[in-house]
Amino acid sequence: MKCKCTPEEKGLVEHWYLSESSKQSLPDDLEDFSHEKMQMWDEISEMSDLQNRRKRSGIILWGTSIAAAVLLIFSISNDFFIEKEEALISKKENVQPFDKEAGTNKAVLTLGDGSKIILDDALKGNIATEGGISIRKSSDGSIVYDIPELAVRNSKSVPYNTIETPKGGKYQVILPDGSKVWLNAGSLLRFPAIFTGTERNVELSGEAYFEVAKNIDLPFNVRTKNMNIHVTGTQFNVMAYNDENYSAATLVEGSVQVSNPAQKFSIKPGEQVLANETSRLSKREADIEETIAWKNGLFQFNNSDIHTVMNQISRWYDVSIEYRGRVPEKHFGGYISRDSKLSQVLKMLELSGVRFSVEEKKIIVLP
Repeated sequence: MKCKCTPEEKGLVEHWYLSESSKQSLPDDLEDFSHEKMQMWDEISEMSDLQNRRKRSGIILWGTSIAAAVLLIFSISNDFFIEKEEALISKKENVQPFDKEAGTNKAVLTLGDGSKIILDDALKGNIATEGGISIRKSSDGSIVYDIPELAVRNSKSVPYNTIETPKGGKYQVILPDGSKVWLNAGSLLRFPAIFTGTERNVELSGEAYFEVAKNIDLPFNVRTKNMNIHVTGTQFNVMAYNDENYSAATLVEGSVQVSNPAQKFSIKPGEQVLANETSRLSKREADIEETIAWKNGLFQFNNSDIHTVMNQISRWYDVSIEYRGRVPEKHFGGYISRDSKLSQVLKMLELSGVRFSVEEKKIIVLP
């Protein structure tokens, strides 16, 4: 039966499932667990019986969408109990299935002289000084550049810094001009310790969200492998991973120009420019919520194929992906918290009929 519940109702059910599977404690033996299972099934059955009685009396208070949500609860609950029973059996056999926690704030800052600072280990406060510039870790964990006027006047050769997030990492940096940048997992941003000259130029590999400090006299440019994004002050997202078959610049606020040597597009909020494998540019309407969901702590999909979904999971949980046999022709919609464990995310995806086999640091997608 096709589920007719709204995305909000489906999200509530998924939230219930993730909440229960994370907080539910396991009984000491299977007999006690069976008792708890029957109690929960009785509660769900009462919900369904009430819906059926209301249908027969002609008073439908829940509507078809809530009825579909109840059916979805039955489906999810079945998976929930199977998962708990398997975990209990594993516990008795001292078998611990492979799982991974969600990614965290971690990155490496490389200074102009090549020295590296592991940011997740660094204490708050001043972490480096370079050419009179102080680099500090703020109370919220972001990296901030403090540049005295003397350092600007005395700057001759400007050192470049890079901040790199590994798989399973994310980070925020406040650039020397005050622009804020959020880096997604597996990303690298290269930028000067002081912005001089007539432009502010940075280079990106991976994905980042930019909140650019406005300065009409000093345009800001983000350069990727196949496009250049030119702005004066705005908010936008850039996705330019080397393992993806396209790049995308998506505008949230302000205005930008996206170009390569052969093409140029101006876009307004809610639009994005795509660059394909041959670097050809095209413009289209964007799904802003889906595009910046990663920054807001979510996996969010809108008719996304299995490769798009698994690439995100690979980067966030630092696991490799292997496809065996024919790749499932599945598309996914909805959202899952990026704070969830890997096992919880895979369990949600399995509700769509995809099967996985998990080995240490590897997810195998089965036909």
